[in-house]
Amino acid sequence: MKEYEIDGWIRLAYPEHFEYNEEEDHVSFYSVEPDAQGTLQMSIYEAEAEQRPEDAALQELNTFLGEFPIDVKVAPSVTDQSAGMTTAYASGIEDGMHLDVWSLTDGKRLLFLTYVADKRTDEKLEIEAIIDSIEWT
Repeated sequence: MKEYEIDGWIRLAYPEHFEYNEEEDHVSFYSVEPDAQGTLQMSIYEAEAEQRPEDAALQELNTFLGEFPIDVKVAPSVTDQSAGMTTAYASGIEDGMHLDVWSLTDGKRLLFLTYVADKRTDEKLEIEAIIDSIEWT
């Protein structure tokens, strides 16, 4: 596994056959394997006022899902609360593409991640391992 870190924010591990691309407002992680299916995009925000982590995580997902014509298959729900981080998850279909969305927060800092893929494959397991590796620094 390789490591990616934004000093003072987060650290995560990603597979050897993945690369990343930093843009102004997000970072994209993607497989370089010939059968690669999707891209994980991560954006980082800092709240102006601290919120209850559960509320902040769910609010972010609901706002995102309300802005786009997404056929929601898994409604937003909190899936984990550990290591000072609350994780919420939702998924659906948009324009025939599979969409998975995560919001991770401590109430002040928020990570918003989307994974978009042509179809469901084992690659999602690798994406979930990346999500599970995220920790605050």
